[in-house]
Amino acid sequence: MFDKIKQLMQLKSQMAEIKKRLDAMVIKTQSPKKYIEITINGSQEVKEVVFLCDVSSLNKEILAKDIQEGLNKAIKESQAMAARTMGDFAGIGGMGA
Repeated sequence: MFDKIKQLMQLKSQMAEIKKRLDAMVIKTQSPKKYIEITINGSQEVKEVVFLCDVSSLNKEILAKDIQEGLNKAIKESQAMAARTMGDFAGIGGMGA
């Protein structure tokens, strides 16, 4: 019984360390048309969105599509980084990446 509790406490500690590492990671990426730059962390929280041009003259649908594609790209990069981090932490290399 005590061993199970000890294992759970170790697992909780490891999960907290992984969360801390992911929160500290930063990914910056530009949308395909380079209208925006997105900053996201390893926990997939969007930290910043910067417009790289004057968007007032752009077509709404094109801008919306570029933002969507840019966010998806940032999330995929974040997921790959998270998988590598968790794999490294577990000692099994680039798990799934």
